[in-house]
Amino acid sequence: MSGPARCHVATLVAVLLAAGTAPAPAQAPGERARLDSIRAGFAAATDSSLLIVRERERIAVARVDRDDPFIHMELGFLSYRLGELTAVRKRYEDAASEFQWAADLRPGWAYAWYWLGMAELGTGEADVILVENLRQVLGQDALSVAANAFARALEADPAFTAALVDLAGTALRQRISPRLLVAQRALRAAATLPAARAAPVLLMRGRIERRLGAQDSALVALHGYLAAGGDTAVGLLEIARAHAALGRHDSALAAYHAGAARAVGDSARRGYRADLRWIAAGDELAAFDALAPDSVGRWLARFWERRDVTDGRRAGERLLEQLRRLQTAQERFALVSRRRAFAVGYAYRDTSQSDFDDRGVIYLRHGEPHARATYQGQGVEPNESWRFDRPGQPPLIFHFVARDDVQDYRLVESLMDVLGSSIGLLVQTNFDARMPGQIAGLYSSRSGFSPLYDRFLTGGSAGRSALIADERAAGRRMVREGTTTDSYALRFATDLRPVVSAFLVQGVDERGELHVVFALPAQRLQPGTGGGGAATVYPLALRLEVFDTARRRIATLDTLRVFRSGVPLGSGSYLTEQLVLPVPAGRYEYRFVVEEPGRSAGAVVVGSALEVPRYGTAFEASDVVLGREGSGLVWRRADGEVPLNPLQRFPQGGDATLWYELYGLPQGASVATRVRIERQGGGSVFRRLFGGGGGADLSYSTVTDAPGRARVRQTIDLSGLQPGRYALRVEFENGGRRLERRQPFEIASRAP
Repeated sequence: MSGPARCHVATLVAVLLAAGTAPAPAQAPGERARLDSIRAGFAAATDSSLLIVRERERIAVARVDRDDPFIHMELGFLSYRLGELTAVRKRYEDAASEFQWAADLRPGWAYAWYWLGMAELGTGEADVILVENLRQVLGQDALSVAANAFARALEADPAFTAALVDLAGTALRQRISPRLLVAQRALRAAATLPAARAAPVLLMRGRIERRLGAQDSALVALHGYLAAGGDTAVGLLEIARAHAALGRHDSALAAYHAGAARAVGDSARRGYRADLRWIAAGDELAAFDALAPDSVGRWLARFWERRDVTDGRRAGERLLEQLRRLQTAQERFALVSRRRAFAVGYAYRDTSQSDFDDRGVIYLRHGEPHARATYQGQGVEPNESWRFDRPGQPPLIFHFVARDDVQDYRLVESLMDVLGSSIGLLVQTNFDARMPGQIAGLYSSRSGFSPLYDRFLTGGSAGRSALIADERAAGRRMVREGTTTDSYALRFATDLRPVVSAFLVQGVDERGELHVVFALPAQRLQPGTGGGGAATVYPLALRLEVFDTARRRIATLDTLRVFRSGVPLGSGSYLTEQLVLPVPAGRYEYRFVVEEPGRSAGAVVVGSALEVPRYGTAFEASDVVLGREGSGLVWRRADGEVPLNPLQRFPQGGDATLWYELYGLPQGASVATRVRIERQGGGSVFRRLFGGGGGADLSYSTVTDAPGRARVRQTIDLSGLQPGRYALRVEFENGGRRLERRQPFEIASRAP
């Protein structure tokens, strides 16, 4: 049944400030209850054919009694429910006409205006986004009409909060910027009304303001939401996102974890899960979904800690990066339409989400690519390629094409797939034909991504066929890896190339003590000036982390040290230092990170596995320290200095200082000791070790000189060893317990 033409108000503010007409009678509670009952009955219906029969019956009644607002509301509810069941746009339009008729008959009915707004929102996105955007310019699109209708609902009943909440919620779901702006204007214009001070409205306003980049306004609304009694976990999560967007990292982390530490309800759980789902594995999401409300915070803290440790990041960096990626993905890669086609040629299929295109999926998992490329040519669809460099591994390369929707970029296996099936088939089946210009242009645009693309352009027909097959197989592997893993590895434009070694000794309270010794080539460092310019300084951010197999941090040292020198360090010299970190007993790994502040220069070194013994419970030995007098670095101890050798390199014909400790034995205990030098890749080297007779398989007894802890220091003669790589192996035995310690070193052809 058609109704009167729908009224389009130029601006929402004009509606709210309209004056000069007598107020319409408000809707009585009994009338609202009657309408709620009608609506509830239809909302439960699932058989569209029964609803259509009911609709015909009520249309017949409406033709007789055209001025009964209840009949028009009932017909509106019927059409609206049919729209929900059938997803047919015409049904929502019919509902809007009926609600408009009821509103014209009863301008003071908030429900009539509210459901008019809901029907307009139900019309959904236009089939052609361009047309919808043109309507937006004219102020005639569905959301503008809905905004005006919701404003009339508030005018009729200033406490009617559902109008504002539904307007904002739908704008967020539809994700078109002009629509978000309409919702923002509606919320701001209604700020003085009682409805705007309700917790649900303040939450929606905070989300709208945050999405549009007005983070300070978002924080005001969100703190108002908490003050109005809103869900604390939900509010703090939104506050964390706003702080992260403003670069207030400490505040963002504090709010995020404070919210999660509470007993998290369903709404907050969905919010936290929304951040996780883009990178968490299926088993991780299942574990999260099964958590008790008071366990969510601990689980999230561990989840993000594992990511930090895996990527070599400081605590909280991975979470902050994910919040940044989500904000950026919403700005760059959000889909306007939720209807996505999944053609056979696409390499990735995820029907569980329609928020982002495939570029957004990769971006949320791996962040900013190191390189991007695109090509515009006749008959070539919009396309992009991304390359992610990985130290010690081949780069990850992804190709995207927007074929079905200019805003929906999809992953494809091969660059050839960007061309479409017809041109791609021509090239793959007829290599003797002249290569079309757009193919040459496309592959030339990716020449810096991989040598494969240059070989494709210059190779013959047989070689080109093999290259296409190889690239497709590699592309399939990279798509699989890129869409199932995530990363935030440290990246440095300049690699400082440190030389790193480590040793374990017993520390205080019978705990272990990890010593990490490093040397940095001076020519890779950027010198600065000290106070008054009197000295050369080298500031370095140093971080040493020990973590277990479950990626839990066990111990961390994070420090900024400024090294001073009277003159700049010369080429060929090294800056050396030693870090010390107490660690408990257990099996661990360690990571050493060095960075130059204010400069993209640094390095990440993952050390070999550590096995820290339980000192004090049995006979144990420290690692052996193979040092060199005059190396420039010593370990200062109360019982004397121990020379170190950061480069683990010795001059040909020189000697070394061997140092170690023995634990858990009484004074005077005898330890059978065997010392060997082995060439890497070969057997023992028979030569003199301690300046006397004997060879590399020298065996002797060490007698402890103190109870509990005995120190041994010896000089090893390295003369006769040719340049190359070696290992010093020391074996200890006492009371049937055997221990072995090993230390690699190098003999250089000249003094380092």
